[in-house]
Amino acid sequence: MNNLERNTSRMLLGLASGTFLILGACSITTPNMPAESSKPASTAKASTPLPHVGLYAYTHAHAMNPNPPDRWGGAVTVTANQTRGATQWTLPGPRGLDPAVFGTPDHPAMWNQAPFPLIGIPPKMRQSANGHYTIVDHATPFSDWRAIGVGDLHMSITDLTAIDGATTKDKINFVATFNSPDNMHTYKVVVKKPMPHGFGYPSFGGVVTDHLMHGGTGIGTSLMPTMYTYATFWGVGDIYVDGRLTNPNQIVHMMVTEGIRGKHWKLGKDGDIRGEGVVLHLMVPPYKATPNGPVMAPLRSGYIPFPEIKKHMMKIKAMVEKMSPEKQKMMMPKLMAAKALMMKTKKHVQEQMAEGKMFGQPFFHVMFGNVKYSVDHR
Repeated sequence: MNNLERNTSRMLLGLASGTFLILGACSITTPNMPAESSKPASTAKASTPLPHVGLYAYTHAHAMNPNPPDRWGGAVTVTANQTRGATQWTLPGPRGLDPAVFGTPDHPAMWNQAPFPLIGIPPKMRQSANGHYTIVDHATPFSDWRAIGVGDLHMSITDLTAIDGATTKDKINFVATFNSPDNMHTYKVVVKKPMPHGFGYPSFGGVVTDHLMHGGTGIGTSLMPTMYTYATFWGVGDIYVDGRLTNPNQIVHMMVTEGIRGKHWKLGKDGDIRGEGVVLHLMVPPYKATPNGPVMAPLRSGYIPFPEIKKHMMKIKAMVEKMSPEKQKMMMPKLMAAKALMMKTKKHVQEQMAEGKMFGQPFFHVMFGNVKYSVDHR
C-alpha cells in the first residue's frame, strides 16, 4: 500500500455520495452542541469537545488491520456499460430535511461531527419554521433540479475485501465521459485506485455490494435518503476537462442504487423510497488525495449553473401562480426561501471565482440511466 492510499484513506474518506460539498468553502464543522445534550449550545453549558459518534470509532479500529478478511462467498465482479445514453446532471440547490433522519429543532438528530455535509448536518446549518426543520442553509448537490444530457460509461469493479483495512483486494476500472449541461465542456472521469478504508464511516475496502447507505445509516451523507445499493466504490481518479487533465488524484464515489426520485424528479425522503428502478450515480467532490491526506480541490469544470437554475425557478414560480390561493400561501414561502438561498450561493461563487478559488461548479453529481449491467460471482 503506497503513501497516497494510506494517508488519503486514513484522513478522510467520509466522502460518499456525494460525499459532496456545497458550492462554497469547506471546513471542519463542529456542531454547537455538547455530547450529553440534544439542545443547542445557547441553552447548554460549555463542555468538553464533542466525541466522534456513529461509525467513526468502528472505522478507525479497522483502518490499520494489515490483513482484512475476504467476503464470504468469494469475489463479486460487476460490469456496467453505457454508450451515448442519457445522463441527468444534478444542479446545486436546496434540500429538504427529513424529520425521520434529522428530528426536530426541539430534538435534533444526525449532527455528527464531520465536514459538512459528509454525514450529519449541524443544527446551526438548518432552517426551520413552525417547530420543524425545512431546508439546509446551504446549496447542495442533492436538489430536485436537473439538466439532461448524454454520456458514455464503462466500469468493472470487484468486491473481495469484506471490511476496512490497511490493504485491499478490491479493484476498480472506471471511465465515464459526458458534457456540461450547456454543451460547452466535455468531461472524462477515470478511476483505477480503491480506497482501502474510510474515515467517518467504512468504505469496505473501497468496493462494496448489497448494502444500505445514506439517510439514517451513518454511511454517506444523510442528505440522501436511506437506499439499497447494489454496488458502490470510493476511489481516487483523474478528471479531464476538454481533453486536459485538470484534477489529478481526485476523490470519486460511484453507486448503483434503487430509484430515489419521484414525480418531477423530486428527491425522496426515507418514507418515499419503494425499491423501484436502478440508477448509477457518479459523484466527485472538491477534494483530491495527496501524500499528506485529502486537500480541498474544486473541480475546474468551467460550467456556471445559474442560468439553468434560473429557468427551473421561473418554471416553479409559474406553477405556483396557477395554484389556488390556499396552496399559494403554503408554497410561496418555500419558493422565496429557495430563491434567497440561491442568491446567496451565486454571490459566493462569483466572489470565489474572482479570487481564483473556484472554477465553475466545483463538484459533479451525474446519473446514468441507460446502463447495461452484468454480475459474476466467483
